[in-house]
Amino acid sequence: MLVRQATIDDTQKIVDLFTARVTIWQRLSAAGQVENLPYDELTIYERWLHGGAWMSLETGAIWLSHLLSGNGLAYVVDAAGQILAYAEAFANRELTPLGTHLHVADMLVAEDSADAVHLLLADAILADARAPGRLSVDYPAYDQDQATYFRKYFGAAEEARLTRYTLNAHIGQSFYKSQEFDKTDASLIDGWALAVGRWTSPRALWESEWTEHWSGIPQIAQRKKHRHYVNASGHEAFVCFHQQLYNERNAEVYCWSPRNLSTQLLVAIRDMGHRRGFRVLTLALPDFSAKLLPADTTTDPNEQVIATVNV
Repeated sequence: MLVRQATIDDTQKIVDLFTARVTIWQRLSAAGQVENLPYDELTIYERWLHGGAWMSLETGAIWLSHLLSGNGLAYVVDAAGQILAYAEAFANRELTPLGTHLHVADMLVAEDSADAVHLLLADAILADARAPGRLSVDYPAYDQDQATYFRKYFGAAEEARLTRYTLNAHIGQSFYKSQEFDKTDASLIDGWALAVGRWTSPRALWESEWTEHWSGIPQIAQRKKHRHYVNASGHEAFVCFHQQLYNERNAEVYCWSPRNLSTQLLVAIRDMGHRRGFRVLTLALPDFSAKLLPADTTTDPNEQVIATVNV
């Protein structure tokens, strides 16, 4: 049993690992009713709805190819050709307090795996985190099993929490400039914070949200995504508005910037969202940034924990 970087030849086995945790495959009928169907009868998009890229061979191969092109790390635990675990990690250099670190963005171990599998995978990831000197992970605040897992195998302790907020898009009275921006070189965000939307690390979200992967799947591509370079009274940022899956007038907002959120940037984001036809914006923020939000903001009860360990 060994840990190694994944190859394209591993794609189907990684897909099998992820799809094994889905107990019921479903889709909406033309009449809007939920149907239970065999996996083979679902389209690629219908499979993707159950959990993203690793729900089918085609999308898994696209995503893994992107990671293996120098955009991330993809680990597998290989036991004589059987894939027992998979993990993705991304190198980040951002503002303090996290600074330079390796972030584990996705990880799955086969059910009922021996403790040795978990330890082997964690040790390999921690070894790669020694160069930057720090490792980070994320998980929902309500998931105490994950919190216990990352403490046990990685030694990670809570560093910060983020909360999701919804507020109305709104025409603002501020000076800013914006232009569409589709360059995807990750060096553009080197040293920058993920000022809005840090549900995961800046690099992990850049590779999954800013970079386009799914233009060949019409149902995914038709969700509006606006990517802009913004300068709000001297506050630079890359801002992404991504139409929510089931509500076309709502958008998730992600924002990379060399500074944390400011009032000027927030006003610009609300104004841009309104001008692009969105009514409601969702922003994930730490407490110190949430203080800038207007009084009519709605708070989502779910929180995300960022935990770290010095290596």
